[in-house]
Amino acid sequence: MKKKIVILTVLIMFFLTTGVTYSLYTSSKDINIESSLASFIVDVKKTDNIDIPLSDIKPGTELVYDFSVSNNSKDKTSDVFIIYNITLNTMHLMPLDINLYDESGNLVLTCNEENTRNIRNELECKSNDIEMAYDKDIKDNYTLKVKFDSLYNESSYADLVDYINLKVDSYQKTE
Repeated sequence: MKKKIVILTVLIMFFLTTGVTYSLYTSSKDINIESSLASFIVDVKKTDNIDIPLSDIKPGTELVYDFSVSNNSKDKTSDVFIIYNITLNTMHLMPLDINLYDESGNLVLTCNEENTRNIRNELECKSNDIEMAYDKDIKDNYTLKVKFDSLYNESSYADLVDYINLKVDSYQKTE
């Protein structure tokens, strides 16, 4: 028992002569950070996914569809460089000439059997990437022309129903 009292006394003396300090230091500072987000605006006049039915087209006629793609909407302009492309999907059941032109009359894409088919067996025709700057308002106008040549005035084409789905895909240029 004496041994225990001696050890206890030594421990008490040790703790009384040495100090153990635990401290926690914190500080705080209020900071105001102005963050600005770049707005990404692509405005496809009408919509960015357009279904064009071809049920009323007859041999010897041409369907003309105008649309535009812009980097602004009302009073806002995109703050980033945009890249977009235009995709046409169709079953292409009828022998149609499908061409997309820019506002200068330059051919942007032709949709025919040379293009590949997607998993739904639609003919998928995609334009090259088109760049759109952000430092000014830009509006790119396009004309889609679908022509059913009069040479195909056969009864086998009379009841065919087809469509064109026009889609604009866009993304921010990162390089």
